[in-house]
Amino acid sequence: MKRNSAGKPKEKMDKADPTIDKFFGGSSKKAGTWSAEGGNDLLIYTTDDCTPQSKVACFDMDGTLITTKSGKVFPTDVNDWKLLYDCISIRIQSLVSEGFKVVIFTNQKGIQVGKVDKNSFKRKIEAIVSEIGAPIQVFVSIGSGIYRKPCTGMWEALLKNNGDVQIDKESSVYVGDAAGRHKSKIRPKKDHSSADRYFAANLGISFKTPEQFFLDQKLEEPWGPPTFEPSRLFSEKISELEPADVKVPSEEKEVIVMVGFPGSGKSTFAKKLSEDHGYVIVNRDKLGTWQKCVAAAKYALNEGKSVVIDNTNPDRESRKRYTEIAKELDVECRCFKMSCNLAQAQHNLRYRILTSKSAQDVGIMVLRMHGSKFQEPELAEGFNEIATVNFIPKFDDESRRELFCMYLTD
Repeated sequence: MKRNSAGKPKEKMDKADPTIDKFFGGSSKKAGTWSAEGGNDLLIYTTDDCTPQSKVACFDMDGTLITTKSGKVFPTDVNDWKLLYDCISIRIQSLVSEGFKVVIFTNQKGIQVGKVDKNSFKRKIEAIVSEIGAPIQVFVSIGSGIYRKPCTGMWEALLKNNGDVQIDKESSVYVGDAAGRHKSKIRPKKDHSSADRYFAANLGISFKTPEQFFLDQKLEEPWGPPTFEPSRLFSEKISELEPADVKVPSEEKEVIVMVGFPGSGKSTFAKKLSEDHGYVIVNRDKLGTWQKCVAAAKYALNEGKSVVIDNTNPDRESRKRYTEIAKELDVECRCFKMSCNLAQAQHNLRYRILTSKSAQDVGIMVLRMHGSKFQEPELAEGFNEIATVNFIPKFDDESRRELFCMYLTD
């Protein structure tokens, strides 16, 4: 059985295509092996002369090592590439002579969704490595799970594929163009994301842009700041409710109308009200329509129970349905607004996907739609009180906490 550089059997291993030079015009052909991990969510290509090292020089691929020959943003086909700078081959070869293991980490979800042919992309990787002319190991994330940058799954795979050699992070570097840089005098448009910078931050290794690493650019271009810093939730002491004297539960029967993005923690807070104080949860995801939600709320109130409306309720119109019920039945109505913004909600949802097989993916368009509809709740709508609920995450184990504190979205 064939084994990887760590001496472990792989799920699948293929020799590099011997026709690569003919079809892709590579220079001195480097023999290598393909393997797969994570149910084929991660493809790994390793040249036969690539050996474990304690120092690693890691690179993004598109926009960092290669660009398109056509000049278009996206390649027209797998042949539409060239090395980004003339000095790349020599620079990478010198890294190998200095004792570095050279690694490429690249997100390629287009393979999973069928926009890019997997076998053709493999030959493209082989051609790029051949053109560079150095021992290289390439990790290709084709999914949207833990292997996709800025998540650290590809790095964990590298650790497993580096023999028994421990990697020295202080001596290692990651280079990428997704650095969150702003449009400026020297940059005609902003970076498409911050995934590479966040990936390096999650790993705790030095980060450089291609210009800094290959062209010796001294300038640190302005970037960010991050729209959400997950670690901030643990560095600041915040109370769950504001103002601090908000009474939960109410002394009287009531309706609580939750307001917040999907992923903001509404359902967790509503579940706590239900389990600790007997509130009846009314949720449109379960009931299907707002009409059924209204009917369920009325029924529970008539049964003498308090109700929490666990929907996003971004605008006055959606909230009015429940303030009118409260007025009709002569009960109090309070609004509990989640403090979570769009970026934090996106982070929370990503964390759910990574930690729960049953979690449903919520696209960015859904979050933006909530943001576009949002109207700040006001007492004049019929609320007796408006309170803010701060999202305070809790974890079953330290590994979950460490994952949450990473940058999970780009």
